[in-house]
Amino acid sequence: MEFEGRARIRAHLDIAPLIDVVFLLLVFFMLTSTFIMPEAIDLKLPESNSAVPLDKMPIDVTLNAEGKITLNGNAVQLHELRDAVASLVAHENDQSITLKSDARTNVQQLLDVMDQLRAAGADNIALATMTAASKE
Repeated sequence: MEFEGRARIRAHLDIAPLIDVVFLLLVFFMLTSTFIMPEAIDLKLPESNSAVPLDKMPIDVTLNAEGKITLNGNAVQLHELRDAVASLVAHENDQSITLKSDARTNVQQLLDVMDQLRAAGADNIALATMTAASKE
């Protein structure tokens, strides 16, 4: 006597809709994300009612409340600042420098940095501030 074997049912999982959803999510997050790098140093800029945005891309010098200095995102010491800025200013005569100093920075430290910038040949130094309307 011969028994009929059970027919195996093979389940087939179609993952094409899952891949479509994953790609749609990927495109959504790519289009809605921002690619602006935040400042490496947390600063609270002082306020000014007469602040004006600059057109050219300036050299950025940052001084935080602890006295740490960065030049275009790279950490430098005060005694190295003059040579580093002099090499950047030598390429362009009217190069502007934006000095971003924390509102809690010691005034003497700020003046020391400004003296080093002027000694490097920088004539166009702008102190970055926040407008009173953009206060958080």
